[in-house]
Amino acid sequence: MIGLKGARGSDAEERTAGALSYLDILERMHRELHPAFYFEIGVRHGASLCLSKGPAIGVDPAPAINRPLADFVRVVTSTSDDFFKNPFEGPPPNLCFIDGMHHFEYALRDFINVERSVAPGAVIVMDDIFPNHPAQAERVRRTSVWTGDVWRLTEILPQYRPDLFLATIDAHPAGLLVVSRLDNKNCVLRDNYERILDETRTTATPPAAVLQRHGAIDPLSQQFSRVLAILADPAREERSAAT
Repeated sequence: MIGLKGARGSDAEERTAGALSYLDILERMHRELHPAFYFEIGVRHGASLCLSKGPAIGVDPAPAINRPLADFVRVVTSTSDDFFKNPFEGPPPNLCFIDGMHHFEYALRDFINVERSVAPGAVIVMDDIFPNHPAQAERVRRTSVWTGDVWRLTEILPQYRPDLFLATIDAHPAGLLVVSRLDNKNCVLRDNYERILDETRTTATPPAAVLQRHGAIDPLSQQFSRVLAILADPAREERSAAT
């Protein structure tokens, strides 16, 4: 998340990185994955929501849309927690973007709730998983560029859900996490939610591997193109492994 009136750290604390804007990456995912229904948490000005080429819902407690949205795009003014207290509004989404409150417990709840609602073969994209400086990862925001501790998902999801397909992307300004092989009947994260929060409270700052984006995929590379091909046709990976 970038932009908070009055918040400004040092030049080092405000630095960003990434080979390509997260918006350009999302636009390509819409173009190549052709989601029948798109869902988004954290609409803000609508810059990512307006990329949808088909029916979509965006949820935000205080949307400040400053660009036109298509007639087939709907914005729900609500917190994500309140939104999910009722049955999902709309058909099961195929592509989801989570960019809500930047505290780990919120991001984890958003992931749990979204996974329970998705269509078979759906993809979830998580924003802000690579703080560029420890100051950006602080729980209390004091910088313009702020990721909070969403980065913890990159450690928790592989630990508790090894069944998921996970790919970290070197997106500007603060990385993306792409998740597929979702299972809306899997309750592991929900059942261990409080335990996970207790475990993560012991680590105050992101490790060097997160700050340096170890293992992140260049979105301009053939490797990322292969990831998109797998997401568009999940059976492709199984066929490749069998040959």
